[in-house]
Amino acid sequence: MSGRTTAPWVFLSGAAVAALSGAVRFLVPVSRTADGPAGVRTSDGVELCTEVLGRADAPVTVVFAHGFASHAQEFRYQCQALEQRARVVVFDQRGHGRSGWGTYRSATIDRLGQDLGEVIDQQADEGPIVLVGHSMGGMAVISLAGQRPELFGGRITGVALLSTAAGHLPKMEMPDRVAHVAVRAGLAKAAAWSLWLLAPTIDRVAPFRRPWGRRWLLKQLFGDDQPSPEVFSGVQDTLARTQQSVVSAFYPAMVAYNRTDSLSVLRRIPTLVLTGDRDRTIPWQRGRFLAETIGDRTRFVSVPGAGHMVNLTHPQAVNDALAELLDRTETAPRTSASS
Repeated sequence: MSGRTTAPWVFLSGAAVAALSGAVRFLVPVSRTADGPAGVRTSDGVELCTEVLGRADAPVTVVFAHGFASHAQEFRYQCQALEQRARVVVFDQRGHGRSGWGTYRSATIDRLGQDLGEVIDQQADEGPIVLVGHSMGGMAVISLAGQRPELFGGRITGVALLSTAAGHLPKMEMPDRVAHVAVRAGLAKAAAWSLWLLAPTIDRVAPFRRPWGRRWLLKQLFGDDQPSPEVFSGVQDTLARTQQSVVSAFYPAMVAYNRTDSLSVLRRIPTLVLTGDRDRTIPWQRGRFLAETIGDRTRFVSVPGAGHMVNLTHPQAVNDALAELLDRTETAPRTSASS
């Protein structure tokens, strides 16, 4: 996919507005301990809050990885749908929700992939595992596939990628040549520094509470089908609560992200790629590219009228697709890491 679309550089779960909503400390190391029970302590000492739901004796464990400026509760409808069938593990990504946070140097997609692997190591049972990643969480899944390919086709028997992409994110708004120069020249870091300078002023403006800010969120995250007041207020509150040092620190990682080389690992297992056909944050064509690149064992679902937060606004469509993925993993032959 090339050329221009209306999606901004900072995309995941409304990161553009979130980045301007508070005082950012991009160049100052930030440390925060977990606000809730730390189910996993990562190899770099960050405490991740995890929760295990569903049947303890279930034949499969489903691990959910949420998107940027969000938290594990974005999967509440999916957890409810699967808890009678599976053991469910949800967690707040570093810097999000109730989890701890290291420094801006740990704000990389590869580190999120490592975190996901450590959640699997410490929280998943010995049986088969299905990974579900939304937006930035999907990127963590793809990154993990590149880091630990031996897991895929072994312990990990299925993957669902919701509203996500494998790379080349700057090209969503700029011509290819301009995007390449922007990344190589380090302009992403310069932009993050600019956000740090602008943040106190923008914080006083309180964009989330302004009518134009709410209209932007509705357009950017929710497509043609408007969310319920409960869903919208929940997303709005989560964005506002995300620590702004996290937002600015992840910005360079987002525009430099490219793990298309990891997609071949997913060819070993049944995969679901799902997107909303009105997603203005990560356009549906990115999902189609994922499905075509991964290959024959992939099912591509485009939900009519849905935007980026498809798991919240169209839960039945997402739940049905996840149930079908679990069905496929039960009958699919296991493959080795060398397949």
